[in-house]
Amino acid sequence: MENNISAKNYMNDIYLMVPLADNQKNWRMEELGILNHARQEAKEDYINVENAFTRKLLTSLRDYLEYECSNAVVSELDMAYLGEFHFLHSTDDYPAKGQQPEVVGVEPCQMILTAHERTHMYVLTIVLPMCGYSTTQVLDQLSHESIWIQRPVDAAKYLGKKYKSGSLPEYIDLYEYLKYKFGLLKCGEGKAFVLLSQKPEDEVEFGCMLAGETYDSIHQDFHIKSEELEKICNTNHAQYDYYEVYMSPRVVACIMDCFSTEDEDEDERIDLTATYAFIVILVMFQNTSIVKVNMQITNALANDGDISHQQILSLYRNFGKTVRFWEKNNFKYWGTQEEAARIMEAFGNRELKETYYEHQEFLEHIVELKGAQVEERNGVVLNIVATVLAVIQVQGFAVELLGKFYESMGIQVEYASTTFSSLVICGALSFVVVLMIINKMREKMRKGSMHIKELRDEDEE
Repeated sequence: MENNISAKNYMNDIYLMVPLADNQKNWRMEELGILNHARQEAKEDYINVENAFTRKLLTSLRDYLEYECSNAVVSELDMAYLGEFHFLHSTDDYPAKGQQPEVVGVEPCQMILTAHERTHMYVLTIVLPMCGYSTTQVLDQLSHESIWIQRPVDAAKYLGKKYKSGSLPEYIDLYEYLKYKFGLLKCGEGKAFVLLSQKPEDEVEFGCMLAGETYDSIHQDFHIKSEELEKICNTNHAQYDYYEVYMSPRVVACIMDCFSTEDEDEDERIDLTATYAFIVILVMFQNTSIVKVNMQITNALANDGDISHQQILSLYRNFGKTVRFWEKNNFKYWGTQEEAARIMEAFGNRELKETYYEHQEFLEHIVELKGAQVEERNGVVLNIVATVLAVIQVQGFAVELLGKFYESMGIQVEYASTTFSSLVICGALSFVVVLMIINKMREKMRKGSMHIKELRDEDEE
């Protein structure tokens, strides 16, 4: 892998899209002033972005979102520029936890965050314009979730406590940086949108690209090959005539007929890129919404299904907030709708949704079983109450017997009635206390393991 664009027969821009989430108690985003922009203020922010490529990309993405999407969807999205960072290109010899990666080279990258605050979902787009390193290795790093950046200037402020035993390393795990600075957590599998000037001459390399695996492995001298992958590499899903597009569950590879590299033509390339990239971003929100709720349900099921009606209702309610991303009429034009449908199919959104419905049915079955358990428990309580009442009814007889016993022991007979009442009251109170302790322990177990704590939504307590 060399930092030499001419070593490839194609040029390319890489857009890595990382799905993220937080919860409604995340104060970091507000403190950093990233979101909640008025639309006009946001546009002015884009204009003031120093990097020309990113400035044009941001404005084009926003323009196409507003032009081609329904207002209901666009009005709920914020787009913010997080800044320029330095992306670490490594080999596929990934380090163990706590160790530094092997460095092949470092390259500037731009980071753009698209946010849907209402559902606490985000898509981070990492842009590598005119990538000068191995394209497949970058995609392999995304698949392996091994994305590193050179230590930012503010890293000590946010990561200092984590590395309090020593100085901060030269390269920082991007997911750690996002967590400690922005309060954002990974929520699903990263995807990539790759813009190419032409198809790689080596068909095997193109296959590795769409599979999200490195062509330049230092571990193995073989490459992925399958009939399904071959079909993917030869199926053009383009709905318009200025490009070809091939897609897999991990990567969308778009080959632009006019890949402009001259400064005066770069704006045209960015603008054409935005016509497709905004669709991928919206489909990513679909994907993330399903992954998030499935993660929450999986945690609930892993806890032996010990989940309350209120928590199930909260899951359904929070998923309902994402429905707008699933509506076909989000896109005003038929061609764009078809583009989105192809990406949804490639990314497996339909299968994720089917999994959600299966989980939903299972949870509803659990609710029915819990209802039966509650009825059974209520029956036990009623039986206990009936037993207590029966005991009270024989109070006179019991007190008389107890009085004769006290008299034989030389104890005042008047204490017999008091002793009986005390026994009944203490027994009842002990029973109630034991029930409360058991219920409290169950509730604590449920809350502790139903969700990934950081991904709880606003309606969940």
